[in-house]
Amino acid sequence: MRNPNNNPYVCSHCKANIQPNGQFCPECGKLFSAYVYCSQHSTRSAAGICIICTKPFCSECGGYVQNRFLCYQHDAIEISEGVARVFGGSDGTQVVCAKTALETAGLHPLLFSQKVSQISIDGLDYTLFPAPGKYGVRNIERFTVMVPCHEVMAAFGVLHEEEFID
Repeated sequence: MRNPNNNPYVCSHCKANIQPNGQFCPECGKLFSAYVYCSQHSTRSAAGICIICTKPFCSECGGYVQNRFLCYQHDAIEISEGVARVFGGSDGTQVVCAKTALETAGLHPLLFSQKVSQISIDGLDYTLFPAPGKYGVRNIERFTVMVPCHEVMAAFGVLHEEEFID
């Protein structure tokens, strides 16, 4: 599809720039061809391409989640601005090691850190780590490793091989 402003081709669904001869939009999974069939049901037309595994799926096997087409195997993966969560935890050293393993494999991981001041369990304030200078208040830091959506399958392979995940 051609943008009315000339050169760049854009997806009619999400307005992302796409390749002129692309079969689908890598940002949202919209198909540009009517002759693509579901990878699970060979007689059904595909409704979209999962942006994680890049396989075509019919509407019974996948659907749009926050404006991105995902198969039902990958619809629970956290996605934000084109990157997906592949690993995380509160052990900063382990998370940095996982990020380094992904970089060594040629992937493009991003590391995010989030501090949470308190957790509530059964109505009681319960925290794990004391906040500096505050008696009775504890902080928890959550680290998350994210990669571009098209690298998720490769990242899971690396993390499994390096025994960061099962």
